[in-house]
Amino acid sequence: MTPWANGLGTTAVIAREPDADEWAWRLSIADVSTDGPFSALPGIDRWIAVASGVGMVLTVDGVEHVLTPESGAFAFDGGAVTTCRLLDGPIHDLNLMLRRGAATGSMDIATLGNTPVELTASAVVVLDGTLHLAGDALDTGDAHLAPSGPATGPARIALIRTAPP
Repeated sequence: MTPWANGLGTTAVIAREPDADEWAWRLSIADVSTDGPFSALPGIDRWIAVASGVGMVLTVDGVEHVLTPESGAFAFDGGAVTTCRLLDGPIHDLNLMLRRGAATGSMDIATLGNTPVELTASAVVVLDGTLHLAGDALDTGDAHLAPSGPATGPARIALIRTAPP
């Protein structure tokens, strides 16, 4: 577990590239159990999605954004003044952080059924259900780096795509 920069919680790092303190991108999942400020991370572009729980209101530079498992991923400036208000109890959120000038990227949330879909990404995280990929079954909370090939569900997944700037 890695402490938040503001000291108010911890996050579990799923992957980072390169695997060092000066990463270009980092993917993590955080336990959010109370309302409060986000760490200020100047120079970092962030993507966030509600992995589990009802959701949160994320206020970024004074503008409110309601995030739920159904709302998908949200991109914002890590240096912005950001606070969180939980809608109804604790949540887990999935975070993609991209160091400006070192990486670009995106996070998309998708729901897969029984029809095979071709996956190509830097990483995939199973948010709910079971993902069948290349003969493996990945369950809720599992991640796979550099997935490629046909995939089926039923699963709600986060697709992470990263690239050099």
